[in-house]
Amino acid sequence: MSHHCTGAGTGDQLSDCTEALLRVYEFLDGEMGPAECAKIQAHLDACGPCLKQYNLDLALKALIRRSCACEQAPVELRTTILHRITMVRLGGTD
Repeated sequence: MSHHCTGAGTGDQLSDCTEALLRVYEFLDGEMGPAECAKIQAHLDACGPCLKQYNLDLALKALIRRSCACEQAPVELRTTILHRITMVRLGGTD
């Protein structure tokens, strides 16, 4: 995915965009603390391209929620996914 940010175009701006886009699902899911949430929100308020990507991700989540609301993942799949997430967070591999 490639996009340009508005503003000065400094390395910091690119870094802010990269961080904002990498963490957009944490932001959408309310998985950030208040300080991180405020930082991402401030960036989205100032950066049109990142806000556009955020809005696309928000729409995608809503579409998936509507489309899959009546289906649940099999227990084995959920267990495997949770195991892999745990391994990634701990820095291990399986």
